[in-house]
Amino acid sequence: MRILFFLFIFSLYLGINGYVFYKGLVVIPSGALIKILYAVFFWLLSFSFILRMFSGDKLPYNISIILSAVAFTWFVAVIYLALMALGFDILKGIDHFFKIFPNSIKGNYETVKRVTAVLSILFVILLLVYGNYNFRNPIVTRLNLSLIKPIPNNEVKIVMISDIHLSNQINGKNLERYIKMINREDPHLVFIVGDIADMRLEPLKRCKVAEKLSGINAKYGVYAVNGNHEFYAGERSALINYLKSGGVNMLIDSIAIVEGGILIAGRDDRTNHERKPLNELLAGFERSLPLILLDHQPFNLEEAEMEGVDLQLSGHTHNGQFWPGNLIVKLIYELPYGYKKRGDTHYYVSSGIGLWGPKVRIGTKSEIVVIKLNSDKNNEINRDE
Repeated sequence: MRILFFLFIFSLYLGINGYVFYKGLVVIPSGALIKILYAVFFWLLSFSFILRMFSGDKLPYNISIILSAVAFTWFVAVIYLALMALGFDILKGIDHFFKIFPNSIKGNYETVKRVTAVLSILFVILLLVYGNYNFRNPIVTRLNLSLIKPIPNNEVKIVMISDIHLSNQINGKNLERYIKMINREDPHLVFIVGDIADMRLEPLKRCKVAEKLSGINAKYGVYAVNGNHEFYAGERSALINYLKSGGVNMLIDSIAIVEGGILIAGRDDRTNHERKPLNELLAGFERSLPLILLDHQPFNLEEAEMEGVDLQLSGHTHNGQFWPGNLIVKLIYELPYGYKKRGDTHYYVSSGIGLWGPKVRIGTKSEIVVIKLNSDKNNEINRDE
């Protein structure tokens, strides 16, 4: 199934590139040399993404950084260029039947095509700059949530982050900034809800990630679960042990009881088809205590409600990362992003602090989530830009 999915995405990517290539070919001025140069430049950019996907972080560090920047930027750019070209083709189709284009356009069609192409490229460049700005300036989402169970000392302050995707691209400098944001909140608990690493362990060691994670200040500790990306490089056990060396309590189908009597249940990612069912994981634990569930992928939300979970925290979706991805994840998940309540169970799905691939967020935000749990009847959500 994974191979079929890969082949589908690979074919779709080549199809999008072929479409954009053709639309550009008919716009540029005639002349063999310029068309050859255009073809070479275009397909070098296109295949840079394929090379990056196969090489991962295995190339030398400086080469990997440059290749990632070029490949992932092109990946987003070609999608938006394809959408704009498609929009123009749709307008042409409408004009064929309803004659919506004025004579000033029809009489200067070749010039209009070239001007439209240049404006489209400039617009995509601006979108990429805007998207990168969003990634580099995470927001703080604040929630005040009340439980029906008594909270130790009347209030517990939680900071949740997810989907850091540490790699050559998102490295120790990024992590240092995230940790400063966390410590600024002076939390009781910190939760890292999966996809801490993008794939391989080596970039984390190079950036001394464990040492940096040990600098998180949380009264009751730092707890984390696996995401799907922890499985991809075949280094999951080594990754878990390395993160533990940084003071992170890894909950892999296990439960911790923190001071004051709060249960924290951590599920292994659903990539592990042999992970424990939720009812088995929670069997034998006192349900009168506040119960927080960390589960990277927000599937089957009804299970948490049925098992008496008070708060489920998830990530994984990135809220689509860039438009129209946020529209697509709405079709896949009951809760692709944000807050929801079912019965007495609260849910929050984060868009993530980091991201996969291109360093852009268009129509979405990078975020850390600050949650104040209490027993008052007052649920609020707000975001600090």
